[in-house]
Amino acid sequence: MTASYQTYATFAFICLTLLVLPFIPAFAEWLRPTDTAPLPISPNYASDIDYFAKRFRADVAAKQGTGAPTGYEDFAYVTNQTSEENWQHATQRLISTQSIASNWPIKTIQPLYVEGDFLTPNGSSFNALYAGGSINLGQHSKVLDWAHAERSMFLGTGCVALRRLSAGDTIELGVEAWFERMYAPTIVFGPKGFQHASSTDIPVDNTPQVVGHLQDIPNVIAQTPSVFLVRGDCALPADTHFSGSLIVTGFLTVGARTTVQGNIKARGGVRIGPGAQIEGAITCEKRIDLWHGVRVWGPVVSERQIIVGSQAVVGLLHAPTTLSANIIIMTSGSKAHGAVWAGELGMVKSA
Repeated sequence: MTASYQTYATFAFICLTLLVLPFIPAFAEWLRPTDTAPLPISPNYASDIDYFAKRFRADVAAKQGTGAPTGYEDFAYVTNQTSEENWQHATQRLISTQSIASNWPIKTIQPLYVEGDFLTPNGSSFNALYAGGSINLGQHSKVLDWAHAERSMFLGTGCVALRRLSAGDTIELGVEAWFERMYAPTIVFGPKGFQHASSTDIPVDNTPQVVGHLQDIPNVIAQTPSVFLVRGDCALPADTHFSGSLIVTGFLTVGARTTVQGNIKARGGVRIGPGAQIEGAITCEKRIDLWHGVRVWGPVVSERQIIVGSQAVVGLLHAPTTLSANIIIMTSGSKAHGAVWAGELGMVKSA
């Protein structure tokens, strides 16, 4: 009987030990932490477009004694004239306590913080750039990681902006500029878009609209009183006003100057005619074409490609939205309010 009791006790002790062993490293780490450094976050995986700019600004504030310590206060101050500064061979992140207006291209691999405005000529290049005022980069300049301006940002013709751009007011991109991810209350593409930066400036057409009914569309199926389904292709006539949301399994065409007061979704592709207005979202698996003067409240999401015509506007100034696709082509004179997110590439083409 005693031997049997000892056997059970031994077995129970072994089982308990095996259960406790996996928790010992965690318990030891909890008592005496050894891995306290923050994990690095790749620019590909942080969904907040200005995440890295905010983190960089916190490091600068810690360096200047105006913010809480971050552990990353290793900076050097820009003290020389821009022509004499050893930008390319800098070994520390850089702080300038005043605005910079350079007549010579600036190229640096170190993140740069500028207290005021920042202006450089053609051919400049930066990994990361933060300005407490506005940023103005000359033609064919490059931003390789991210850039943020607390006010406005201008990138000239042929600039390349990899990863992320953000601004507190406006981002303007010149023709043939390339981009990936951007956020600002207003983003204008090409000089025509910048000249018409108001959120209400769309081509005015006085052609009267007739009231249409989605339930009268051929082959339509009413899913709910306000949601309608069409199996196959669908075309909405021009100069018509529709209320309700529409789902199309084929290709959807919205006629010129037509208004849809609701969301639309299509599987085969979407073409929104000139001057049309969608007071809701557009979602499509394939290509979305927004022609000249189109207005969409958004969001506008495609799994493949979006092409936006001249004077087209996506989003509202008081209600920013998202324009997202693998490939985004913005025509000079178009505009967006909110986030523009190109999974592979985005570009600005001339009108």
